[in-house]
Amino acid sequence: MSARNYDVVVLGGGSGGLAAAFRAASYGAKVAMLEPAPLGGTCVNVGCVPKKAMWLAADLAERIGLARKIGFDVPAEPALTWSTLLERRQQYIANIHASYQKRLDET
Repeated sequence: MSARNYDVVVLGGGSGGLAAAFRAASYGAKVAMLEPAPLGGTCVNVGCVPKKAMWLAADLAERIGLARKIGFDVPAEPALTWSTLLERRQQYIANIHASYQKRLDET
């Protein structure tokens, strides 16, 4: 095994770890990040971001109902294609992962 030298080793690729890695690199440090899971941590992967996508779908359904109540001609009951919502949510998360990875690669 060959030795590798780093100025900073960051444990975790969540928001704190990413911020630490980017900041250290901006000062010229050679940084290693140890993260076994997808970048972004809990918020991006299973918390804030997925929750907001689900909240948006529920909010839209509620607003469509409200629009009907206040006089908008909404021709049919809205139908949600669950698989499409989940696919779009995962694509959004994948785009966040890609943006983090691109920034790490450029650092």
